[in-house]
Amino acid sequence: AFMAEMLLKHVCLDVIDRAKAAVLTFLPILTWLPSYPVKQYLFSDVVSGLSTGVVQLPQGLAYAMLAAVPPVYGLYSSFYPVLLYTFFGTSRHISVGTFAVISLMIGGVAVREAPDSMFYTLPANGSNISAVLDVEARDAKRVQVAIVLTTMVGIIQIALGLLRFGFVAIYLTEPLVRGFTTAASVHVVISQLKYLLGVKTQRFSGPLSAIYSVKAVFSDITSANITTLILGLACIVFLYGVKDINERFKKKLPVPIPGEIIVVIVSTGVSYGLSLSEGHKVDVVGKIPTGLLPPAAPEFSLLPNLVTDSFAVAIVGFSMGISLAKIFALKHGYSVDGNQELIALGLCNFVSSFFKTFAITCSMSRSLVQESTGGKTQIAGLLASLVVLLVVVAIGFVFQPLPQTALAAIIMVNLLGMFKQFRDIPTLWKTSKIELAIWFVAFVASVLLGLDYGLLVAIAFAILTVIYRTQSPKSAILGHVPGTGMYCDLEEYEEAVEYEGIKIFHSNSSIYFANCDLYVNALKKKVILVCVCVCVFYKNLSFFDWFQFQKQGVTSEIVSNNHLMEEQRNCQSGEVHSVSDSEQSVFLKPPGDVTSIILDWTPVNFIDTVGAKAIKQVMKEYAAVDVQVVIAGCSSKYYDDSTREVLNFFMNTDLVFPTVHDAVLHCQHSHPAAAPGIQMTREETIPSP
Repeated sequence: AFMAEMLLKHVCLDVIDRAKAAVLTFLPILTWLPSYPVKQYLFSDVVSGLSTGVVQLPQGLAYAMLAAVPPVYGLYSSFYPVLLYTFFGTSRHISVGTFAVISLMIGGVAVREAPDSMFYTLPANGSNISAVLDVEARDAKRVQVAIVLTTMVGIIQIALGLLRFGFVAIYLTEPLVRGFTTAASVHVVISQLKYLLGVKTQRFSGPLSAIYSVKAVFSDITSANITTLILGLACIVFLYGVKDINERFKKKLPVPIPGEIIVVIVSTGVSYGLSLSEGHKVDVVGKIPTGLLPPAAPEFSLLPNLVTDSFAVAIVGFSMGISLAKIFALKHGYSVDGNQELIALGLCNFVSSFFKTFAITCSMSRSLVQESTGGKTQIAGLLASLVVLLVVVAIGFVFQPLPQTALAAIIMVNLLGMFKQFRDIPTLWKTSKIELAIWFVAFVASVLLGLDYGLLVAIAFAILTVIYRTQSPKSAILGHVPGTGMYCDLEEYEEAVEYEGIKIFHSNSSIYFANCDLYVNALKKKVILVCVCVCVFYKNLSFFDWFQFQKQGVTSEIVSNNHLMEEQRNCQSGEVHSVSDSEQSVFLKPPGDVTSIILDWTPVNFIDTVGAKAIKQVMKEYAAVDVQVVIAGCSSKYYDDSTREVLNFFMNTDLVFPTVHDAVLHCQHSHPAAAPGIQMTREETIPSP
């Protein structure tokens, strides 16, 4: 009874510890909030939160335009997700909320599912006036599309996080992401041209949408609103100047100058004071409802058309967030959990979608503001969301006269950092042509085909480059460095020397169906043996004639059936003395002093049945000339059950060694001296027709 009681107590304590660990993992705020150093961190977090909130407010309004929804939904998306991330996120410095690339992807889907052409209606009085666009109905439909898409994005991210699929971001390599985001910046700038110029054009989506948009804007350039253009250019110049000052004097300024909020306040005041909307036809934000909307279920009937887009937005959003979170974590000495980040972003998107938000991720510009102004924890993010809440609840109506061209200017200037990624091209040209190709394909495909198809093409191309690299491995003959246990490339290390009679072949690739032939060809090129094919009539051929003919022997990797058949045809065509089949022979000249070949499999990760068959055939071919082939570098981690079964089935595993040195010792002590020559009949070397 005592033992049972102790066992039960131990089990209960173990269950409690596991439950506590699970809660702390799911709610990371509980790991740092109880020990939050108020005196050291609070002031910094307050300053950082207010600074970030001041930036988040205009960006929320602006990025809603990219998402093709009314600006107020950008404010909702800047409040609910930020609030939730405070509790579930593991990064202390990133600022989640609206982001240009994700907003543009959502806008492309919304325009595709709810184009303007669906909402043109004829006047009720039956007059001859042309059809009128029902803007309210169109916007309501696009809002529903964005909400359903966001719900699905959240579900996908939560599912991937629970299944521990945080590693999926590794398939979006850095050159791919940078090329993709640069292309997204091009799309964003093109989409904002009509707001900057005050031109009324259709919004396009799908392949070649960027070209169609540019064509539409410049074909209608004569109808540009001069007042809108002047105001927009003035905002761009001011914002660029402020950003330059912030960059130049960031060490001297206590907090960055909030250029975006200054532009919003000043342009709103100018628009209201001069009645730009009524008097000069300048497009403004319009009605901003006061207060928060009650939760409502999305229209899941729209879901079937949005599944593919949801995966694209989910993966891109997570990749943006985790890459930036890791940068700040490395800088400040803490760690982030990729799977928990997936769950956190998924909860932010899923829960918030019931409150009329669109998909979010972290923003680079806001995250830099939050970190550079002294933010220590996500208390700063919480305060930033409260700044947005204050505007939504109390003073949202103040920004109704805000000109859309000012928001376009904010978006364009914030993308200047993205366009600096063009500097990657000369760097990648010098370091890696393959990564440059990935960057270029991601950029061009995303610009021409749209962000959704462009991302798929870029991922497919990146995977193809991996296959290409396995098909183009570097091979070498290794030699021993005296006085060490190292075996190095003979061509790269002058001190490396070969053991007499032993060739050590190294190739930095796995061996499978796609590259086993290339592996074998590289081996035969590196380990060249001499063979002589002789087709003679012994009765009429003198020793001198036989010796002269032997000098015409072919130097090749190993006797090949094709070459033997060619020699046979030469014999039959009369190029040498005619002979009967029984008198035709093939002599294999002894392969110099090579008695053993060691295949270094240290870099090999796996081998399939096709690769094993190819290696077995190589062993047979070299055995025919008394050259033993052994395998080295099969560590216990690699030589698992599945690989052992493959090797056991196709070859003798007594010739498999854990290290190159073990294989060398075996070859030195166990291989007999090579025979002076081996004679093989034609039937043994040439397959029957």
